[in-house]
Amino acid sequence: MTLTNNPAFAVCLMLAGFAAAAVWYGFRLKKEHLPARAALAAAAAGALLALVCAKAGYLLHDMGANLFEGYFDEVTAFDPAMFSFVAGAAGFSAGVAVSARISGIRPMKALDLFAAPGCAFIFLARIAEGGMDTIGIGGEVTAEWLRFFPLAMKDSWGDAYLAVFVLEALWALVCLVPALQGRKTESREGDTFRRTAVWLLGAQIGFEMLLTYPYIRSFYTSFVSLEQILCAILFMVIAVCGCRRNRNWKPVIASVALLLLSMLFQFYRDNKIGIIFEEGWEWALDNKEAISRTMFLLISVGLILAGERSIRLRKGKM
Repeated sequence: MTLTNNPAFAVCLMLAGFAAAAVWYGFRLKKEHLPARAALAAAAAGALLALVCAKAGYLLHDMGANLFEGYFDEVTAFDPAMFSFVAGAAGFSAGVAVSARISGIRPMKALDLFAAPGCAFIFLARIAEGGMDTIGIGGEVTAEWLRFFPLAMKDSWGDAYLAVFVLEALWALVCLVPALQGRKTESREGDTFRRTAVWLLGAQIGFEMLLTYPYIRSFYTSFVSLEQILCAILFMVIAVCGCRRNRNWKPVIASVALLLLSMLFQFYRDNKIGIIFEEGWEWALDNKEAISRTMFLLISVGLILAGERSIRLRKGKM
């Protein structure tokens, strides 16, 4: 597979994902004997809030910089790289909740039903990044045995790069497991959506660390992407709400420790802490990409497990 820059492909696939999610959500509402027309309201409100939040999320990276120097072109620019995917997804979910309230449906019930269609949308939206040039691409893959799709994709010169956007898309399909099984296993409304969000957010923090050039970096925290910060905030909100009921804060403490560890390895990968490696530890710098990628994977797994634990605590399971 070869990397391309085809905005038309990206837009069409995004619209297809949007339509598929709305139709599937409508069918799920109807199956639960709820007004299927609420899916139309969710599509309208979700699309509006997704665009607003996605643009606002991106503009946060300029806080204290260009926006305050009189450069407002980025506010109206419709460049795919100038929208926050995580903020957009959060905005769409908020639109689903708001439209459900207006339609007389309990918001958390609606979000539970939207979890699976939302994963389907994320799958197609991430695949759409394949038509947005370098968005969603990680570092160069030099090992010949790793230069295969879907792990890597080649550019027009034959160089292979880590296809992070494909891995993100495939993970969205994996997240259909908690999204679809939750209807039978969850005892509290909203836990299906929360569990699906934990799986998505926990993994996304790791995926963001695999990107060579995260396209949204905060003015104040240039060593991590704004997407990571948004993921961490949303993840911690879910974890804290889950642990608050039983006053068992172990999952929260574990999550904070893992997030701090992820920052440490981000420094390590970017050669910002190389000075601590004394003579005899040169291998740690020579193999920093392999080591950091492995740690990013383990950190994501740990975050998902901690998030799962917080949800079980919320249901009263110790």
